[in-house]
Amino acid sequence: MLMRDTEIKAAVESGELIIDPFEPGKVQGASYDLALGGEALVSSSDKKILLAPNSSANLRLGAGDFALVLTKESVKFPDNIAGVIGMRSSLARKGLMLLAGMQIDPGFEGHLRFGLYNASPRRITLDYDDELCMIELHKLSGHVEKTVPPNPDLIQGRIPESDRDFLYSLETTSLSELGESVRELTKNVGMMSKVLFQFIVPLTLAILAGVITIVVSLFK
Repeated sequence: MLMRDTEIKAAVESGELIIDPFEPGKVQGASYDLALGGEALVSSSDKKILLAPNSSANLRLGAGDFALVLTKESVKFPDNIAGVIGMRSSLARKGLMLLAGMQIDPGFEGHLRFGLYNASPRRITLDYDDELCMIELHKLSGHVEKTVPPNPDLIQGRIPESDRDFLYSLETTSLSELGESVRELTKNVGMMSKVLFQFIVPLTLAILAGVITIVVSLFK
């Protein structure tokens, strides 16, 4: 059963569901808004970024860059509540793609981590507490027997080492290069015949979509 706003607030107030920090203003009719915060890594840099209150640090994604980010909020789900992740339309309008598994399993504890891909031809800058995603909360008909195992890094607000290794893998490089290829095709569209353009661009976009699908599967 999809939880409505009053049920979300009641679950947090009773301690059944933990969202820390919890801001009543982020409770929507049937969802809760989560923001950007904590550690972040970008594929074009080997430096860790820490997005925190009263800090001048921000997340800068160049065209084709891929980043690993965390939510500002830490959550703890009981074994009878699951979550569904939804992307903010404000990110999509900027040309950002949110890469993640779609479900938060019962028993999950910690900060949520996501991949962000800049599919636009321009640099995009995000700051601490910027909108990142929304989550729908679903009350199950009973308690599950199998819950997701805890991840100490996510509980402590750190990006897991395995995710760091993935960021600098060949898959990330390929994703960035494919994005650059799409942009170059767009820049040179005036030099192409109409028939050639209609063939190459959809093919390149299809390849890019396939790579992104693989990336998304790694975050499930």
